[in-house]
Amino acid sequence: MRYGDFASLCERSALPVCRLFGDAVLPSCHLNVYDAGSAVFVNLRKFLNDAFAAQPDFVMSILAFFFVGYLAFRAHRKIDAVGRREMTLLLSFFCVLLVFNLVGADFIYSSGQANRWLGAVNTALVVSFFWMLFTFGAVGFQIMADGSLKSMLSIIGSTAIIFIGMGYIAADTAFGISNGLKPKPSSPLQSPGVFTIYLVIPLVAIVLFAILQTTIVVKFLSARLPLVWLMCSFICFAAGQGIMFGASKKMCQGTNHRIDGAFFATLLDTAAVSCIYGFWSAITVDDSGVYEEDEYKF
Repeated sequence: MRYGDFASLCERSALPVCRLFGDAVLPSCHLNVYDAGSAVFVNLRKFLNDAFAAQPDFVMSILAFFFVGYLAFRAHRKIDAVGRREMTLLLSFFCVLLVFNLVGADFIYSSGQANRWLGAVNTALVVSFFWMLFTFGAVGFQIMADGSLKSMLSIIGSTAIIFIGMGYIAADTAFGISNGLKPKPSSPLQSPGVFTIYLVIPLVAIVLFAILQTTIVVKFLSARLPLVWLMCSFICFAAGQGIMFGASKKMCQGTNHRIDGAFFATLLDTAAVSCIYGFWSAITVDDSGVYEEDEYKF
């Protein structure tokens, strides 16, 4: 596979980013669909009396939204915890990403432009979330007072810039705004730019986040248990991506188009974010006695 080639990825999995390359880009095995005229619902099927029976991925996305929303509520209530507002912001942003993943992956609209715009927005949100994760990783170093207006504006402002920049790259790829990023007719699914921002940049952000958090635990804390939370988060995320890209097609075929890798990817991505919350909670308990005196103060 050449760098930037989405052909094999889009053939295996129903990724929202694949919408950038046209309406006909669908995995070779997709879930049961219900055609409602203006839109095709990929994860919903018509059931008794015209009611809709939700399939696993749709249900998982809804449950994940409410569960992460609950974690955001709990984070907001930790008044004395470092990075309380930043964690609440990160979890809330993940909820937004879940909504757009649901809309971008489970609904195919009759309007080709709508599909491409959804793909562009979803791509920009994915990159923005991982950027926010990286900036959240720096909060513990107290470069700026956590929860302050300056800290919040720096995260929100930089994330907004990333969203606009990545969104433009995705939109330019989809619509040929500048004629510089649109794939060539000979390689309609090859886009090194989108490949870089959608897959490489998030990976770099994860590595940097891991380095920052490991530094905090090893250098400033006497306990090592929080690293277990961090490790579990990375394992869950890696497993989710592995299933999504490597096993989705076989799952779809083996279950007669009822379930694919998206179900497990949503489940494991949510578990990964939950573990990040667990890690943050473990290192911000004021009375836990795990902080070295006079070395590191939250």
